[in-house]
Amino acid sequence: MREVVHILYYKILIFLKVNSPFNFSAFIKSIGSGIVYSIFAYGCFVMTYNTIEYLLVTVRIGSFLLHRFILVVLFIFFITINVGNMVVSFSTLYKSKEVFHLITKPISFTKLFLIKFLDNFFYSSTTLLLIIAAVLLGYGFYFNLSFWFYPLSLLFLVLPFMFTAGSLGAIVLLILLKLSGKWGLKRVLTFIGLIYSGSVILFYFISNPIKLVERVFDYYPNIDQYFGFLESGIVKFLPNYWVAESLYWISESKIDRAIPFIYANLVLSFFVFGLALFLAKKWYYETWLTSLQVNAELKNKNKNKNQFFGFHKKSFLNGFDESIVKREFLLFFREPSQWLHLLVMIFLITIFISSISGIDIIILKAYNEYLKTIVYLIVSLFNVFLVASLSLRFVFPLISLEGEALWKIRSAPINFNDLLLKRLAVYFLLIFFVGQLISFFSNYQFPVMLSIIAQINAALTTITLVSLNFGMGGIFANYKEKNAIRLASSQGASLTFLFTLLYLVLIIAILFIPVSNYFFAQAHGISISAWNLLTTNIILFVIMILVSSVSIKSGLKSFTKDY
Repeated sequence: MREVVHILYYKILIFLKVNSPFNFSAFIKSIGSGIVYSIFAYGCFVMTYNTIEYLLVTVRIGSFLLHRFILVVLFIFFITINVGNMVVSFSTLYKSKEVFHLITKPISFTKLFLIKFLDNFFYSSTTLLLIIAAVLLGYGFYFNLSFWFYPLSLLFLVLPFMFTAGSLGAIVLLILLKLSGKWGLKRVLTFIGLIYSGSVILFYFISNPIKLVERVFDYYPNIDQYFGFLESGIVKFLPNYWVAESLYWISESKIDRAIPFIYANLVLSFFVFGLALFLAKKWYYETWLTSLQVNAELKNKNKNKNQFFGFHKKSFLNGFDESIVKREFLLFFREPSQWLHLLVMIFLITIFISSISGIDIIILKAYNEYLKTIVYLIVSLFNVFLVASLSLRFVFPLISLEGEALWKIRSAPINFNDLLLKRLAVYFLLIFFVGQLISFFSNYQFPVMLSIIAQINAALTTITLVSLNFGMGGIFANYKEKNAIRLASSQGASLTFLFTLLYLVLIIAILFIPVSNYFFAQAHGISISAWNLLTTNIILFVIMILVSSVSIKSGLKSFTKDY
């Protein structure tokens, strides 16, 4: 372990030295970041507290159903960390320069795997842990839990849960590359994609949250009690169930019933992490060689292939625009971590759209307008969140990825503002199309008026978020980092993510009263003016104009700075 401690010590030292230069500008920047983080943490705390209070006091769904909603959220959280860690690990474990350097040193492959895995896990989870801590504070304050709840839940519930998901992602990556050497990358990717799709479908089939809500509401108004006997026995073997169940019993002040689930969660995380290290000892070097072979084969295929976006193909665009569009596509598909991450996000979006296909049942069965409002707002939030994730991952690193070519562009006889805006347009059109698609499929079950309003709002929020990420990506540009995934996990990206979440809260505040009034009027047969909902479009339009103009101007201006 001495080598591991040695390398980790110097990695921390380098991080502190590089990220903490003692000058006034950096000091102000750090203070500003600290204030933004603090405000955001407080916002998460207030939102969690108020959401729980609203669901339990106003909607009166009962503590059991509240924790079953948490169970579903935890499942999505688990899959997101798992798949995300798999993609990021491919970049950090197999393609980073640091690995190429360390692999020639007298250090075992298991230790190298351990260092990069821990580096990867904690580097990309810092902001996430801040959000989780704030959410746990809001949860604990609502249920008036003792101070011991916060360290216990963070160290023995959340971190082991995340560690299990991350370790499992690394295991799947090792298996993927091990099998790719024999069966080919495409075949193995398809096979693993089918396993993941099947697992997600199986979870919703087994847990069946819609059916559970219906069965619990058969006992209405006596629904504030434990209904574990209504659930499938299989779901009780999943880690997200253990975490949700632990929280339920802790909130009921029955810690003795939570302990077995906490213990199972801890044991599983140790087991999966140990298994990842064991497989790394057996396969890491072999799979590293396989990754080199796969990369070389992909490059040869691309070189010899008569590409659809090849520069020899005729195009309806003028020469300048054609070269920008084709350059973006060729660079994007030349880097496996880029298109693999896009595939993963499309996979998650597909899951989301397919999982809400039964939302009409929820709406029809909803016993009051409050629950209908909550369902509509949650769907809207998820839509915006998916668009925000795409923007953060693919638009934020856009300026930084110019890298060492920055001075070539700056010194070339071209209008680089035009170049950047056209590069932005390529990604904007893709995200805008996906955003409209998500909005259509997730809102068509709602009344026509709400669907139209949602479609317009989706367009406005997409423009706002893409512009925001472009501007922040320019302000926090790092031309030395070539890894787009690490750029999307940097401090600047974390701040952008926090601004995005504040924007989500603002959207909820804007939509809540008009949507609630609409459902109330519908339930009581009262006519309501369309202006009630159109005001949300007007407010979001004004926000879009302000944010987009400032962000795009900042992004373009940042490109002229000296680095």
